[in-house]
Amino acid sequence: MNRFNLRLVARNTPGSLERILNTSRVRGFNINDFKAALDSQHNYAIEMAVSGERNIEQLILQLTKQFDIRELEHRRCRDAS
Repeated sequence: MNRFNLRLVARNTPGSLERILNTSRVRGFNINDFKAALDSQHNYAIEMAVSGERNIEQLILQLTKQFDIRELEHRRCRDAS
Protein backbone atom coordinates (compact mmCIF):
# COMPACT_ATOMS: atom_id res chain seq x y z
CA MET A 1 0.00 0.00 0.00
CA ASN A 2 1.31 3.45 -0.93
CA ARG A 3 1.57 6.02 1.85
CA PHE A 4 1.81 9.78 1.41
CA ASN A 5 2.03 12.86 3.59
CA LEU A 6 0.11 15.91 2.43
CA ARG A 7 0.43 19.49 3.60
CA LEU A 8 -2.35 21.86 2.67
CA VAL A 9 -3.38 25.42 3.31
CA ALA A 10 -7.13 25.89 2.95
CA ARG A 11 -9.49 28.77 3.50
CA ASN A 12 -11.54 28.62 6.66
CA THR A 13 -14.99 28.28 5.13
CA PRO A 14 -17.99 26.18 6.19
CA GLY A 15 -17.46 22.61 5.02
CA SER A 16 -13.88 23.00 3.77
CA LEU A 17 -12.46 20.27 6.02
CA GLU A 18 -15.34 17.95 5.20
CA ARG A 19 -14.76 18.43 1.46
CA ILE A 20 -11.06 17.57 1.83
CA LEU A 21 -11.81 14.41 3.79
CA ASN A 22 -14.64 13.35 1.47
CA THR A 23 -12.51 13.86 -1.65
CA SER A 24 -9.81 11.64 -0.14
CA ARG A 25 -12.32 8.93 0.69
CA VAL A 26 -14.05 9.02 -2.69
CA ARG A 27 -10.68 8.74 -4.45
CA GLY A 28 -9.98 5.52 -2.53
CA PHE A 29 -7.52 6.72 0.11
CA ASN A 30 -7.58 5.94 3.82
CA ILE A 31 -6.87 8.82 6.20
CA ASN A 32 -4.23 7.59 8.63
CA ASP A 33 -3.60 10.90 10.38
CA PHE A 34 -5.20 14.33 10.18
CA LYS A 35 -4.20 17.56 11.92
CA ALA A 36 -5.66 21.00 11.27
CA ALA A 37 -5.02 24.31 12.97
CA LEU A 38 -5.79 27.93 12.13
CA ASP A 39 -2.75 29.97 11.10
CA SER A 40 -2.20 33.70 11.59
CA GLN A 41 -4.24 34.54 8.45
CA HIS A 42 -7.16 32.38 9.71
CA ASN A 43 -6.55 29.70 7.08
CA TYR A 44 -6.34 26.03 7.97
CA ALA A 45 -2.84 24.60 8.07
CA ILE A 46 -3.46 20.89 7.47
CA GLU A 47 -1.18 17.89 7.70
CA MET A 48 -2.59 14.55 6.72
CA ALA A 49 -1.25 11.08 6.03
CA VAL A 50 -3.08 8.95 3.49
CA SER A 51 -2.64 5.45 2.16
CA GLY A 52 -4.09 3.56 -0.76
CA GLU A 53 -3.45 1.55 -3.88
CA ARG A 54 -4.56 4.25 -6.29
CA ASN A 55 -2.43 6.90 -8.00
CA ILE A 56 -1.82 9.88 -5.71
CA GLU A 57 -1.86 12.24 -8.70
CA GLN A 58 -5.61 11.76 -9.07
CA LEU A 59 -6.17 12.80 -5.45
CA ILE A 60 -3.84 15.80 -5.84
CA LEU A 61 -5.69 16.90 -8.99
CA GLN A 62 -9.08 16.69 -7.29
CA LEU A 63 -7.91 18.52 -4.17
CA THR A 64 -6.34 21.37 -6.14
CA LYS A 65 -9.66 21.88 -7.97
CA GLN A 66 -11.35 22.79 -4.69
CA PHE A 67 -11.75 26.55 -4.32
CA ASP A 68 -10.72 26.44 -0.64
CA ILE A 69 -7.26 24.99 -1.29
CA ARG A 70 -4.51 27.63 -1.38
CA GLU A 71 -1.39 25.41 -1.25
CA LEU A 72 -0.72 21.70 -1.47
CA GLU A 73 2.49 19.70 -1.10
CA HIS A 74 2.89 15.94 -1.03
CA ARG A 75 5.63 13.42 -0.53
CA ARG A 76 5.76 9.67 -0.47
CA CYS A 77 6.51 8.00 2.86
CA ARG A 78 9.39 5.60 2.97
CA ASP A 79 8.42 2.06 3.83
CA ALA A 80 9.58 0.97 7.25
CA SER A 81 12.06 -1.89 7.00
